[in-house]
Amino acid sequence: MSREKEVGNVVIYARSDVPDPRAILQQYAQAQRAAEEAFGESATVTYCDDGMAGSTVRRPGLQSMLRHMDAGFVRAIVVASDDRLTRSYMDDLRLRVRFELAGVPLIVARGRPAEASEADECQAAERPRCDVPQTGPSAPWLERALSALRIKRY
Repeated sequence: MSREKEVGNVVIYARSDVPDPRAILQQYAQAQRAAEEAFGESATVTYCDDGMAGSTVRRPGLQSMLRHMDAGFVRAIVVASDDRLTRSYMDDLRLRVRFELAGVPLIVARGRPAEASEADECQAAERPRCDVPQTGPSAPWLERALSALRIKRY
């Protein structure tokens, strides 16, 4: 039984308010581990907005990722934490609706630094390290969000 290759790339998005290469590298490491856990493979494309505020979605790296997602080149998006995409609740909601409508899951790595101690390993076994979206019918929150944003689903 042959397995068809999934279309698109698993991508990582990272952002830092101030230029900080170390923070970006830590985000990449966290997101890469989450991608490997969720998909069994490494992320192949990364997008970055280093030194850009999260109060706006008008950032070159994010906009490039969204264009590639709309073109069908993105299979899943992985971020180190929720606030890396945006710090605005409404922008976060709009982005999540856009991801859902495109059929692109958002994987959020949870809390552990790239270099974890043995004690951290034991604690991590008790809690999930990433959110893997459920497949199937739309979540109730999506229908409410679409209604609130006045987006019609076809």
